[in-house]
Amino acid sequence: MHLGLHPPCPGRTFSCSSASKKIGKHEIVHQNKKPNLRFPKSHPTPLLSDQKTQPQSKIQALESVINDLESSVKNGILIDDPQIFASLLETCFQLKAIDFGMKVRELIPERLLRRNAGISSKLLRLYACSGQLEKAHEMFDKMPHRNSSAFPWNSLISGYTETGLYEDALALFFQMVEEGVEPDQYTFPRVLKACGGLKMIQVGEEVHRQVIRSGCGNNTFVLNALVDMYAKCGDIIRAKRVFDSIQEKELVSWNSMIIGYIRHGLIIEALLILKWMMGEGYEPDSVTLSSILTSMPPDKIGMQIHAWILRRGLEWNLSVANSLIVFYSNQNSIERARWLFECMRERDVVSWNSIISAHSKDSIALDYFNDMVNSDITPDVITFVSVLSACANLGMVSDGERIFSMMVDRYKMSPCMEHYACMVNLYGRAGLVDEAYDFIVNGMEIEAGPTVWGALLYGCYIHGNADVGEVAANRLFELEPDGEHNFELLIKIYRKTGRFEDVRRIRNMMMERGLEL
Repeated sequence: MHLGLHPPCPGRTFSCSSASKKIGKHEIVHQNKKPNLRFPKSHPTPLLSDQKTQPQSKIQALESVINDLESSVKNGILIDDPQIFASLLETCFQLKAIDFGMKVRELIPERLLRRNAGISSKLLRLYACSGQLEKAHEMFDKMPHRNSSAFPWNSLISGYTETGLYEDALALFFQMVEEGVEPDQYTFPRVLKACGGLKMIQVGEEVHRQVIRSGCGNNTFVLNALVDMYAKCGDIIRAKRVFDSIQEKELVSWNSMIIGYIRHGLIIEALLILKWMMGEGYEPDSVTLSSILTSMPPDKIGMQIHAWILRRGLEWNLSVANSLIVFYSNQNSIERARWLFECMRERDVVSWNSIISAHSKDSIALDYFNDMVNSDITPDVITFVSVLSACANLGMVSDGERIFSMMVDRYKMSPCMEHYACMVNLYGRAGLVDEAYDFIVNGMEIEAGPTVWGALLYGCYIHGNADVGEVAANRLFELEPDGEHNFELLIKIYRKTGRFEDVRRIRNMMMERGLEL
């Protein structure tokens, strides 16, 4: 960057006597002035010479200010200007500098915190966005003027929504309405996200009515959230209707509709929205591209999108590169997926998960997992689902047991339903049906769900174990009374073992339940 600061030219001396030769007819005007005046010796510009006193980043500037305040307080100086603390808390929030925010909290006088709703609201938001919801709610409960603004309510609702506590978010929203606090354009998107997360379309419709009553019915931010909510709740037609009503669509609007169609398996409709969007002059971003590429589009379409990505120079955008790995894996072009992974300039946990999942039927999956463990990337719950699935597909029982133990003991992760299902699948596919059943009864810390019992039933089908298969099927009939595939799998087990009377019995049971044979 050119700052316009020029260092003095070395070896050059300026004087009026040397310049007077070029002045010509103006020489008489200056004849009474001393001819030998010189400029003072130049010194380095302080801005450039004293670099170490200048913060190199916003975080460093923030740290410097907080350190100065801490020193002042230690020296007995009272700082009670609310503008200082409000500004610092806002900066901490914008920079996601939670630790510095906690330092600012220690500097705020208690009486100022109690009487100033603005400061307490900003601190509450900082607690909420960092997942410290107990502290946030404790502060919220103590706020004397919390109903004077939607801000503290929005902050706490947002905290619950972002951590997946959707029921708490909705309960707080209805408490807000009951206490007479008017929701605003920042309230509704968070509440609608909670509705979508719970797939509670009736509640979503009630919130929609409140959106209209509040005058936010034309707010693009709110309308985008409505599109997303209806799509998540299964009403894609209503989502499209809201989308069509948006007068000035933003990139988020287009992405919401595209992702909504993809969730419903309507890939062609999603691609038509993409074409419309580009025709309107909007370029896809990493969200658009990732959504399309991971939706298993036709091979030709995916290749065209990849070519567009190359022309735009986006191929090494981390999110896009991860999605290309998934796309080529779905197309069974494993070599190309592997090449992309090896060429990536940077990798995150999604990159590793994608390449491990791509090799779910190849022992190379374990090699990639070992490389990941030895890198600076920590495996997550999805990593272990992928690698345990690979072990199950390959019949690698001892490796699967070792990796499951590693997840619990080394990484301190509590197994979820998918991990338990992978272990049952591991034992079941390997013919260790009794071990699989014992694992469900004695090895699980949570109640087994349909995926776990389904894995056991499939293992019984592979190896013709009707006795354990009956136990698994009966549990599935309770958990998924309309699951035709469970009945059909049990029928196949009975046929395999020659128990034709039981085949007829299960067929009659299906007819009684109105299920198709």
